[in-house]
Amino acid sequence: MSKPQVLIIGCGAVGLLQGYYLSSGADITYLVRPGRKPAFVGPKHLYSYKDDQLYTFSNYRLVDSIEEISGETFTFVLDTLDGNTAQSEGGTATIAAVGNLINEKQNSGCFVVYAGIGLDIESHYTRVMRIESTRLFSFVSMLVHQPTPRISIPDEADRSLTAKADLLFAYLDVNVGVIAFDTQPQLTTKLESIYNTNGKLVVQRVPAFVAPWFMSINMLHFMTWKIDGYRPFEYLRGNTELWSLMVRAQTEILSLPRFGWTGWVLSFVVKSWAAEKLNTPLINGAKPMKLEEFNAFHHGRKVVKQDIRALEDLEKEGEKVAYICLVPKESFKTKFYTELSKEDFSASASDYVRSTS
Repeated sequence: MSKPQVLIIGCGAVGLLQGYYLSSGADITYLVRPGRKPAFVGPKHLYSYKDDQLYTFSNYRLVDSIEEISGETFTFVLDTLDGNTAQSEGGTATIAAVGNLINEKQNSGCFVVYAGIGLDIESHYTRVMRIESTRLFSFVSMLVHQPTPRISIPDEADRSLTAKADLLFAYLDVNVGVIAFDTQPQLTTKLESIYNTNGKLVVQRVPAFVAPWFMSINMLHFMTWKIDGYRPFEYLRGNTELWSLMVRAQTEILSLPRFGWTGWVLSFVVKSWAAEKLNTPLINGAKPMKLEEFNAFHHGRKVVKQDIRALEDLEKEGEKVAYICLVPKESFKTKFYTELSKEDFSASASDYVRSTS
């Protein structure tokens, strides 16, 4: 019996790695930018920090237009675009084209799993793709990056293997490859039925009530850590002034009316200890890779536009409802812009960071 088909938007680090693990249970097709197919032709070599092994991935198809696969049936679409790219002109055009595909009759059961982060990112997808929110949920990938001198190779790694790697990754404890926000349980089950076929890594579900606010708090933590220079986490925790500002901002975010009574209750609970608990399992789970180095490379550079946009949207939301969201006037925001300007980043939201992708 033939395998189901999965379409992955983007063949970068996240897309390539997740495609490898999905390929045990599905035929994988990547949608890439026009003219970029030669760069992604396999085989590709994937190095696991935790296993100290190199895996080879070549059984996938590349397309650079939806017209090439129109009429075909897909079980789901995995969209690896970050939130800023997904909302850009080019990203919007891409997901609109994919929307045309999944609105074809044979794809009535097809759903979308997306990685992008943003305050109203789900509304963007439903509007642009012309689908109901019941066909959509978000995910977080295990940690993965292309080779870069910005992320050190652990002493215990076999450098003859890392030298051959097209990407390097660390799955999450215990053997988690994908974290799914369980807002659509039936769809999550379908994802699990394909993903878990690989026999190594699994999908971990996060309760639906966490989904609306979790990534907003994460963006706050990432950018606060950036202000501290992405040193080891204990330095950020020991920066009393900055840590206190972050906890205040965290409370204000959760108190926003859009997060309802759940957010209001959590604003009294999710304090300093919770900020530690949200970060330390990931720090320990990333080992032997250093999470501070990964975050500096990924959230400090590669997807920093997404993270900044998410925080600025929260600030605008706070202003709309007369909150002082993110303590903007003389404390957190001032410090934030000051620190970023040291790196030759613009203090303007419209051109916040030079493209590093």
